Amino acid sequence: MKWSPSVQEKLSLTAMTFSAAIWGSGFIVTRVAIDAGFSAGWILFGRFMVTTALFAVIFLRDLLRLTWRALWAGLLTGVLLFFGFLFQTLGLALTTPGRNAFITATYVVIVPMLGWMLTRRRPSGRVFAGALLSLAGIALLSWGAIGGGGSLAGDLLTLLCAISFAAHFIALEWAVRRAKASQLLFLQMAVTTLLSSLLLLSGPAGAATLPVAGTADWTRGLLALAYLAVFSSGVAYAIQTVAQKHTSSSRAAIVLAAEALWGSLFSVLFGFETLTWRLAAGGLIIFVSILLASYVKPPDAPGQL
Repeated sequence: MKWSPSVQEKLSLTAMTFSAAIWGSGFIVTRVAIDAGFSAGWILFGRFMVTTALFAVIFLRDLLRLTWRALWAGLLTGVLLFFGFLFQTLGLALTTPGRNAFITATYVVIVPMLGWMLTRRRPSGRVFAGALLSLAGIALLSWGAIGGGGSLAGDLLTLLCAISFAAHFIALEWAVRRAKASQLLFLQMAVTTLLSSLLLLSGPAGAATLPVAGTADWTRGLLALAYLAVFSSGVAYAIQTVAQKHTSSSRAAIVLAAEALWGSLFSVLFGFETLTWRLAAGGLIIFVSILLASYVKPPDAPGQL
């Protein structure tokens, strides 16, 4: 049975809601890994290394048929993904987590603007409205954490992170039409792993030293890394890569930006924060933004994303 493009897009956006939930849970799992004594560098390298190995085994047949066209598409998306994580980590060291999370989320409005600049296709008013509503909801969720305590350098680095992630959304929309999803998944993870390892080894003295017994809880840390590798880097990115064949980068960004809402909900569930009216109101606004982005009026007007 062949689904219509409109139905395929709605199914893809629904699937990406699951990805957003996984990424939201990733905030909690990453916190578990850090509390277990694992550094941010090792968490980043470890999760992508394991995911790369899994994809190499699962998609071996497709990887043996890799073309130059697919290779360049995977390299581009992989580099952009790495720089998104790199600038986010560097910015987090110089600003508050709340400011870092909120500025990162501005990719939701950068994607349609950047896409307009690069492709000359104007996003629809509904997409712009959904993006602005989503950003407003995220701002409300982060209200108590985006105040003082940051620095201009940290905020600018985090803004570069948001631009990198926005460019990744747009590049991925282009790449999925030039390579198999399986090839793109492996190449993105492999490039991110390679660049993360180089960064880890070129960092401060001792940065490449593994956590030692007695100072790190290896059981909790490795279980957290396994979750991040299989679900946050594996399942979630697999859904995004496959789903972006059937929707625009602008709509995908709005739905996936709901990871901020899921992160807050999981924080409440696991006792890291309490349920407040801001969380409820921000969540409602984000939900409305997703409905706006997910409502597809076939066919879209020519020249719109």
